[in-house]
Amino acid sequence: MKISYHAWKAFKECPRKFLYEFVEKRPATVEDNDYPRLYGLLVQKFFELFCNNWRFKTPYLFPEVIQERLIKLYDDLLRTANVNWNAPIAAMSKDELLNQATVDVCAIMDSMNQNNFLNTQSEISIELKLKSGHIIDGRLDFVHTNPMTDDDIIFDGKGTNTIGKNVSNDQLYFYSLLYSFKNKKPPVGAGFFYYRHNTFVPVYVSPDVINDFRVRLSVDIKDMTSRSDYCPTPSAKSCKYCKYMNGCKEGQAAKGKRARKSVIDMDGDGIIEFGI
Repeated sequence: MKISYHAWKAFKECPRKFLYEFVEKRPATVEDNDYPRLYGLLVQKFFELFCNNWRFKTPYLFPEVIQERLIKLYDDLLRTANVNWNAPIAAMSKDELLNQATVDVCAIMDSMNQNNFLNTQSEISIELKLKSGHIIDGRLDFVHTNPMTDDDIIFDGKGTNTIGKNVSNDQLYFYSLLYSFKNKKPPVGAGFFYYRHNTFVPVYVSPDVINDFRVRLSVDIKDMTSRSDYCPTPSAKSCKYCKYMNGCKEGQAAKGKRARKSVIDMDGDGIIEFGI
């Protein structure tokens, strides 16, 4: 079995989701909408190509060149993406999203943060075969090499609106572990780069941190690959974006329990409780 960070994360959130998606590979029961991922996919692809190809020709790109390349990448992306622009989560229109991505990429490329993408490789795949025969694999967004020391920093690009929201340091620990085994040494640093904010947020990694994570991951992998009953663990977090929600009676039941009607105080204090 191949175990990626996303498979491990799914298992930690809900073993049944892991079973359906990564073991049995069942078709989804919820219509997928790629809108939440679209901005990140677009900007990520731009910097992947910049790191692996374009920077060797010129490290500076004029804004009109950036816009032209983003338009082409966007058109290519939309050919395969499934986007419902009428869904409540679609806060921007098709054109607004492209314009926002263009503004953000131009801001990064015109700032000192462009250095994060120079002397950098993108989409580095690493596989680690365990004694059990299982494989841990991952794809590192960016590996930046300090030209003076030859040390590497790994970082992950994020398209989220809020810094720190829906991210976990475990993702960087997972990739740092893979990097360490491949290169026989740990990275000297790690972090998240938030495209919308043109901000790099470092995450501390060390041999001890990586080893502690290795122990946790080893215990989970043994559980993932040996258990016979993948009981669901429904919660707001694990069910919110689960593509199997409509086919999970436990998830539906938990959703019903979480739903509450608004309670209105008729004596004049207004709404005293408002939930879903």
